[in-house]
Formats: sequence, structure tokens, C-alpha cells
Amino acid sequence: MARGARRRRTQQERSEETKGRLLDATVECLMRHGYAGTTTTLISEKAGVSRGAQLHHYPKKAELVRAAIEHVFARRTAEFRAAMARLPEGENRLSAAIDLLWEAYSEGETFYPSLEFMVAARTDPEIRDDVTALSRRIVAEVEEIFLELFGEAAAR
Repeated sequence: MARGARRRRTQQERSEETKGRLLDATVECLMRHGYAGTTTTLISEKAGVSRGAQLHHYPKKAELVRAAIEHVFARRTAEFRAAMARLPEGENRLSAAIDLLWEAYSEGETFYPSLEFMVAARTDPEIRDDVTALSRRIVAEVEEIFLELFGEAAAR
């Protein structure tokens, strides 16, 4: 490769970048406009991608919103694990972990888009199963983290 020449990105890299932009735009739209006010057209515009690209990756609004919430929770979970690794050993570690968990999952970018999706599921049977499954998966993942870190103390 010539000096200063840029490596051409693969199709997979371009696809992942497009998906990331769509997911971030979805979270922002949910925060600003709520579930009812968030449209796939608005998300595409915010992400700077064509409507066709959005439809290729996420044909339905519910799929896009679910993926965006999963995206945020995955990021929060990684941040939570990293923060837990920095906590000093000792008596107050479990209490500090609970405080970290609350901070990680109760702030705006995580909490409000999830809340919008949950409220929409109350009257939209198409997304109700998605919300139920996602909620169960998140709870199971948090339980798993606490069991890894605290064993039986977490189970109590």
C-alpha cells in the first residue's frame, strides 16, 4: 500500500458503521420525540443515511428501536463491568456496586428510550413480546454480573 493511501473499508465495516449511526440516531429520537413521535424517516435523516439503507438493516420501526435499546444496554453493561473492576475490595463493595448499577441504568440515554418502548408495548401487541424478552434478558445479565462478582452474597 502506498504511503498515505487509505485502506478501503470492507462492506462489513461500512454496514456496521451504518447500523451504529442508525442505533445512535434512534436513541436520540426516542429521547427527544418519544416512541410515538419517532419515525424511521426521522431516524434515517438524523443518522445521515438513506431510507433504503435503514430499511435494509431494520425493516420495521420496532426492530430498530429494540436494536437501539440493546445497543445502549450493551454499552452500559460494559461500562458497569469496567467500573466494578475498579471498585476496591471490602465490606462496602456490594453497596457500591448497587449504586453503580443504579447510575448505569437509570440515566437518560438508557432509561428513557427503554421506558418509551415499554409504554408503547402496553398497547402494541407487535412489540410486547420483544419488550418482555429484552427486559428478561437485561435482568438475567445483571444477575449474572452480580453472581460473578459476589457469589452467594448477591443471591441473598
